[in-house]
Amino acid sequence: MIEYFSDATKLYTAITILTVYTLLVEIICIKATSLDIANSFASVFYLVVVAAVCEWIGVIAPLLSKELRGFLMVAKSLELMVAPVIPVGMALSVAREKAKVHHVIPLSLNVINIAVSLFTGHVFYFTPDNVYHHGPMYFLYPIAYFTGVIYMIMKVVTASRKKAFKDSAVLIFSFSLLLFGIIVQAIYSDIRIDWCTAALASTLVCLNYVTQDQKKAVEDMKKAMDEANIANKAKTNFMGRMSHDLRTPINGIMGMVQIAKKNVDNNEVVADCLEKIDSSNRHLLSLISDILQMSSLESGGITLAHEGFDIVEILGDSVEMLSSAAKDRGVRLIDDGYENIKYRKVIGSPVHVRQVFTNIISNAVKYNKMGGFVEIKTSVIGESEDKITYRFSISDTGLGMSDEFMKKLFEPFSREDDENIMKRPGSGLGMSIVKELVTLMGGNISVISEKNVGSVFTVDIPFEIDREIEKKQDEDSIPQSFEGKRVLLVEDNDLNQEIAIYMLEDKGFEVDTASNGKEAVGKFLSSSLFYYDVILMDIMMPVMNGLDATKTIRNTGRSDASVPIIAMTANAYEEDKKECIRAGMNEHIAKPLEEREIMVAISKYVH
Repeated sequence: MIEYFSDATKLYTAITILTVYTLLVEIICIKATSLDIANSFASVFYLVVVAAVCEWIGVIAPLLSKELRGFLMVAKSLELMVAPVIPVGMALSVAREKAKVHHVIPLSLNVINIAVSLFTGHVFYFTPDNVYHHGPMYFLYPIAYFTGVIYMIMKVVTASRKKAFKDSAVLIFSFSLLLFGIIVQAIYSDIRIDWCTAALASTLVCLNYVTQDQKKAVEDMKKAMDEANIANKAKTNFMGRMSHDLRTPINGIMGMVQIAKKNVDNNEVVADCLEKIDSSNRHLLSLISDILQMSSLESGGITLAHEGFDIVEILGDSVEMLSSAAKDRGVRLIDDGYENIKYRKVIGSPVHVRQVFTNIISNAVKYNKMGGFVEIKTSVIGESEDKITYRFSISDTGLGMSDEFMKKLFEPFSREDDENIMKRPGSGLGMSIVKELVTLMGGNISVISEKNVGSVFTVDIPFEIDREIEKKQDEDSIPQSFEGKRVLLVEDNDLNQEIAIYMLEDKGFEVDTASNGKEAVGKFLSSSLFYYDVILMDIMMPVMNGLDATKTIRNTGRSDASVPIIAMTANAYEEDKKECIRAGMNEHIAKPLEEREIMVAISKYVH
């Protein structure tokens, strides 16, 4: 059949083959990238292939037999339906937008218009021998098509101005080529190059887009690798520093134990060793707690409490806790008497509030000078009906910080490279923990500092005002003796069990022990009613854990199933506490065990 083609028909056949081949190769290539933008362009390429092939059928139709020319009706219908969609699709691909109502409605009207024309012939019609002719309302098709072209040009210009397309020159050249093909097609209907120029232009644009996305992916990967290398370096430095910081108190503990063993008969030496062991132990616990808490903060594992407490009491406890260390360093702790605290009873997370104050004041003491001071001031900076925001200003006459270090003060593991600072123990986590906790509480922290002059930390924290004030039990109300009271101690660790037994018996308790939850349930069930006054329950135990043991005891149906059960566990976070309460426990005490804290908890239920 090819020998019957005219030169113009042969040329157009070659152009159509080139167009379809180019687009099919491009579709295969860009589909392999799996990029959203590539899939968007591929959809347009499919339409261009359909339109190009359908128009080619229209070109060669007169050369076909009457029967074969019947394909022309289907081909022309598809071409006239698809063509207006192509420039709109290209415009949306360039702008990286989804189709909206103002795109879909006119395109849908065009499709309906062409479909109706198959029966009415108002846009196009066929003679009995299947020869194609324009209908009286054919102008509706070019209006739809060129409206899409104008929309595409506007989107191209907009995209260039917004620099969504980085290489504007490629974009403008590509669509100039497409526009040229459309104009030539409109003026010289026999020179059918519009689909070929559409294929070439869209291919250039798509390749440029895909290249941009791939470059961005490579840049993101390189950035991620750089960040990973920095993180690895920071971890390496951290491990080296923590190895030193952890070994220092451990070495102190081991050394003092050896000295105490050799001086068992010298009470003064043993007492001094025990005091230093206690100090090293607390420092070691502080380091480990910081590491674990930073990990929980980074993973989103910290849950703030929502309970009433006395803010002045928290401040006072923090100062009292650090007074001994301050005295040893010759540093004075000064406060304003907390006279500006309008409402002492507030609702918040007392454990974390105390930690914020303790960390800041501790640093102010640790990095201070002999004869210096740390001053705590309080004020109200905001108040509504149910909330109040307090400002806590903690200033010191310490070593201060350089401007360079101030920029990374709140980053984990950061410590200033200064001989006076590095020789003092610390993990570099304290201030990053403070920053995270204050942010979690909806507050703000800021600092001003001058090297060798001092620092001023300002902490703003909002609290709910506790309108229903419940008087907390005072430490002085703890009975001096619990003679005749029985406690069931559930603990699987022999050393922890020995420590707890000593504390309890020292206060007069009669102590029964169990090594796991199942044994505890058995002892409770075999005891007479109200035999035990309180149960101290560990959580992580073999055979049956403390939570399941508590639930079992609560569901025994005995009249003393409501016996007070106090969790005594190393699971120290707020969520752990809530889990214990949900299981039916009355209180939660975190290990390591403090005698005063245990007795305060027990005295709430045992008198």
